[in-house]
Amino acid sequence: MPIRDAIQELNTEHEIFFLLTAYIETLCFCDKLSLLPWQMRALPLAGFNDVEARIDGLRLQLREMASEADLRARAIIEETIEVFGTALRRLLFLQGGGDLPRAA
Repeated sequence: MPIRDAIQELNTEHEIFFLLTAYIETLCFCDKLSLLPWQMRALPLAGFNDVEARIDGLRLQLREMASEADLRARAIIEETIEVFGTALRRLLFLQGGGDLPRAA
């Protein structure tokens, strides 16, 4: 089950942040050369606004990457934006605010 699917099934904010933390720790463990940006590495997560700010920072970094940038890093950043976006939508839904558009 992809992590995005798992996040969509979670029922509490605590579960979502637990899974996001595990995801970040896995990224850090696999990134032996420390190529990934701080938005993907920094812990602990500090709530809804932190997740939102990380998505914004990652989107900015993606736009600023040169076309010849490391394709692996680019793919991981894109995946992380999707994972964090899914978590953000689920958090909003659980707070009773409805759902965000799927483009996050």
